[in-house]
Amino acid sequence: EPGDALRVDILEIRPIQTWGWTGVLPLRGALPEEFTDYERMHVEVDPDAGTCTLPWGLSLPLEPFFGILAVAPPAPWGRVGSNEPRAFGGNMDNKELVAGTTLRLPVFERGALFSAGDGHGRQGDGEVCIAALETALAGRFRLTVEKGARLSAPFAETPEHLISMGFHESLDEAMRRAVREMVALIVARTGLSRNRAYMLASLAADLRITQVVDGE
Repeated sequence: EPGDALRVDILEIRPIQTWGWTGVLPLRGALPEEFTDYERMHVEVDPDAGTCTLPWGLSLPLEPFFGILAVAPPAPWGRVGSNEPRAFGGNMDNKELVAGTTLRLPVFERGALFSAGDGHGRQGDGEVCIAALETALAGRFRLTVEKGARLSAPFAETPEHLISMGFHESLDEAMRRAVREMVALIVARTGLSRNRAYMLASLAADLRITQVVDGE
């Protein structure tokens, strides 16, 4: 129900085809005025070896994750596109959301209506050309309702880290939102004062950019 949180334990993610692709889309990406010629390259994927091989022979390890993990947006928002991440999750392109990670999403509509998609074989922080290694994945999830959690934004947890997320078309504002959420998480988990949580974040938290190409 609205006001709950959906806990998504990511149990398994695996590639299910032997190829993927990435590409340059004219006037898109981090350097839109510098890369104006369309090009797509196909990449060999070896699910058994856990590697992908680029056309010129470079081999990289697979690090599969779903770029989109989401619940239904609030009905008053109307139809919402799949490009921008928002409070309900969506196209977060967070490469830390691998198997073994737990994601929590605010619930806005009855039933939550969880969905996953945008399979990535691997991606660098930033996804600068607008595409990761786009490929087909199969996933297995455990979904648990956490009643009355009243989350304001998605956050994730690995065995080693808490991950807050801030979404905005301005990287400065996205940073502020992520830091604000992290301070709140530290306070909730430790009982530290807000000031001390803020100082701890300055000592131990890493600010990273998941993507710079999707509008928020």
